[in-house]
Amino acid sequence: MNLTDKLIQFDKTEDTSIFSTAQDYSVSDCWGVCIELFSWLKLEHKRYMWSQEGRPTQSKPHILFPESFFTKIIPDFIANDDVFRHSLKIEGNELYYSDDMTEVEIRTITKAAFDHYNPGRSYN
Repeated sequence: MNLTDKLIQFDKTEDTSIFSTAQDYSVSDCWGVCIELFSWLKLEHKRYMWSQEGRPTQSKPHILFPESFFTKIIPDFIANDDVFRHSLKIEGNELYYSDDMTEVEIRTITKAAFDHYNPGRSYN
């Protein structure tokens, strides 16, 4: 299971127990994590497509703002969930792909996020 598979599974089930974290988080907390990651991964896929069209763009990390709830809880997900730990890392105030991720894995998760996450549609 990759990162996007896990986010999609949560989208379909709203089962917070699929995430291995030190702390228990509510459904809305987990939704916050999923929406932040879906949004960033979807934009990352758009950047990739633009670069394939010859536009001057490149992959960028997700900026972590200190006051953001996401910034406060994402380290727990990365530290304790194998899928998150394999996929993501935090350096300073930036969330980015872990060094373990291959280019194929990155393309796979960003494309899946691009295909699945469509704000404004009814989920579940």
